[in-house]
Amino acid sequence: MDKSIIIWAWEAWTQLKNLLINRWEHFLWFLDDNSNNKDVIWRISDLKTIIENNKINRIFFAIASFENTELLTKISEIASRHNITLKVIPSLIDIVDWNVDFNKIRKVEIEDLLWRPVNKSSIKRIHSFIKWKNILVTWAWWTIWWELVKQLSYYWAKKIIWIDNSEIAIFNIANKLSNHDNLAFLIRDIKNKKSLNEIFQEEKIDIVFNAAAYKHVYLMELNSQEAITNNVIWLKNIIEVSIENNVKHFCQISTDKAVNPTNIMWATKRLWELILQYYSSKFKNININSVRFGNVLWSSWSVLTIFKEQIEKWENLTVTDENVTRFFMSIEEAVNLVITSVTLNDKWKIYVLDMWEAVKIIDLASQYIKLSWVKNIWIDIIWLKPWEKLYEELILDNSKDKKTNIEKLFITEDKWNINNLLEKIDDLSIINNKKKLIVEIKNIIPEFKHIER
Repeated sequence: MDKSIIIWAWEAWTQLKNLLINRWEHFLWFLDDNSNNKDVIWRISDLKTIIENNKINRIFFAIASFENTELLTKISEIASRHNITLKVIPSLIDIVDWNVDFNKIRKVEIEDLLWRPVNKSSIKRIHSFIKWKNILVTWAWWTIWWELVKQLSYYWAKKIIWIDNSEIAIFNIANKLSNHDNLAFLIRDIKNKKSLNEIFQEEKIDIVFNAAAYKHVYLMELNSQEAITNNVIWLKNIIEVSIENNVKHFCQISTDKAVNPTNIMWATKRLWELILQYYSSKFKNININSVRFGNVLWSSWSVLTIFKEQIEKWENLTVTDENVTRFFMSIEEAVNLVITSVTLNDKWKIYVLDMWEAVKIIDLASQYIKLSWVKNIWIDIIWLKPWEKLYEELILDNSKDKKTNIEKLFITEDKWNINNLLEKIDDLSIINNKKKLIVEIKNIIPEFKHIER
């Protein structure tokens, strides 16, 4: 008979005791530092002693707030060391009428140890803003876009038009989401301004979420001119068509890597922002904003996705440098804040998401190995790829950060000389020499420091 411990003795979790007994498990103790419950006879600090003196099979942990993640990390390490199964009870916001559903109790995920729950306070605000609007979303490959479309549907968008120039990407998405009546999937290239115009005129687009771009650093270094053509020159099409068709809101997905870029791909992200600032200064009938954030958990090409593939192949996890750090955020939280930024109805703004604290990738790899319950898999330090940073930045000047009335959403002061910007951008399109291209980009972005290794 399994022996179980429940950590935290709140009202909802006491129901779990009866569930365990009904499943022929032996409930041992509640552990809680702040409870008068008669079943609580030990403190959480006594966990090691209990484990050493009893054959514990399972620990149930109730996550009710972000503050508990540090404790969960410690308990996860203890459980792993003693081969004890650690399960997570759903958070309070996921429980209806305080009823614990045993089927929703799950294993600990990496998100539980590192990330925050989504702030639910903005849901009504978003719902009233998105409801009955026609929305255009560009680029279909990115994992975060699945979450964006899911949330937009939840908020009752009238119609969501999803465009991409990849036939296979659109096919895969359309095949999986064919039962959604308010979704339309179109194979379009933002290079074709005429084709874009037809969509905007027919669908009466209210809001655009744009991320159509190449995103692989190393490949864009090898194909620098294509990076400029696709990531910068053709962006003008989507924003100009939006302006011409009276779109009210244009949201550009940017990145923390646009700050002090060190490679051409990241520099194109900064050029995006300058172009949008230029158009916003010239046209007052559209609200344009850009949102910067760091890495998103489980997104395409993310480090966790790579770790997962390596463990499935029973390979050691690879980390580029012992000191490399990155900011991370869950997909749900990032998308929630991206949509919320549009509801603020601001003219040109660069919003920065509060990513909390940077995480050392080597620590992330270590935690992932423990949570995967695998043996004889280690961490290999390989090499920091060309043009990569050891750490990332989110804002150009910390002293000028401004709070919005939305938690975790900030505005960065960002005013640059955009005189003759479009002419300078067009000049980039005819440069075929990479070294000369880097020099000309630096003339537009003084903080661009291209790193060669």
